[in-house]
Amino acid sequence: MKKLPILLSIGLLALNYSCTEDQDPSVTDLDAPVIGFAEGRDSFRPMENEVRATTTDHMHIRFSVTDESGIGQVLVDIHNTFDGHTHGRLSNTFEKLSVKDIYSANAENPIFRFPEGAKTLNVDNSSTDIYWAGATSRVEGNILAGPYDIIISAVDIHGNQTGFADDSNYLTTFFIERAYAPVTEVTNLHDGEIEGEAGEALAVEGSISKGNHELSSEIKFVWIRLVEEDDHHGHNHGRINDGEFYEKMWGESTWRQELVGEDLPNNNTLNLSEILSGENAIILPAGEDHLELIIWVEDIQGNVTQKTYEVHID
Repeated sequence: MKKLPILLSIGLLALNYSCTEDQDPSVTDLDAPVIGFAEGRDSFRPMENEVRATTTDHMHIRFSVTDESGIGQVLVDIHNTFDGHTHGRLSNTFEKLSVKDIYSANAENPIFRFPEGAKTLNVDNSSTDIYWAGATSRVEGNILAGPYDIIISAVDIHGNQTGFADDSNYLTTFFIERAYAPVTEVTNLHDGEIEGEAGEALAVEGSISKGNHELSSEIKFVWIRLVEEDDHHGHNHGRINDGEFYEKMWGESTWRQELVGEDLPNNNTLNLSEILSGENAIILPAGEDHLELIIWVEDIQGNVTQKTYEVHID
């Protein structure tokens, strides 16, 4: 479970008031700030489960915060979710993205400053984008490909904080793909879906392979699941549960010690139709219309590629 990020302490205003009918609003203000879309936008950025393709080197940050008493501070926290918050080993060749951007009236970085007592903060500017390559990169070397969480939290001038219990923080997972990470391709898609029939084995054609980049490394772990749509969202990277219909692993995960499967038949290239055949075949359940096939692949350097494919069941 994630812990609420610790915002820098904010001095509360000294309150001198008498018990009259017209009390200082701060006495009764118990409402936390509201985190919403940036002005004129119809979603947050990054969006839920957004995938940043290998051709991109940055990500937009777009949101707004409002509070009638005045905003005290806003924190944008980005960290990896490779290991389910345990301790995996990491090659020195790659670095995880880690961001803690603090927006306040006296923020150290002028980009993150807003007027003291402001009731609205609108973040929708290229200057706040997060880069993992180039002159303004947040990492010194090569970013580790895989899933990351972003948490946006806020506190007002009276100390009222957003949180997880009431979903007033913004929390989602996004994925960074890189050319050196494992490559997963499904080639029998029809209108973007894999089609199959209930009670029959799902035909999945394509491959999992080591990339061709100079930093690419051999495949170490493959984890394939068939789940209900959206069941894997919300940071549930756990084992098979009631919302999952199939789970199979090969190799051993770098990030999750409990995830171990049978030996990989090949560390460079795997044929999906071959590994998902026989006793490993995915038998589609009756009574379901659409499910999702999730393929998680790790290389020996710790890079992760996750692909999600919609499965249409007749």
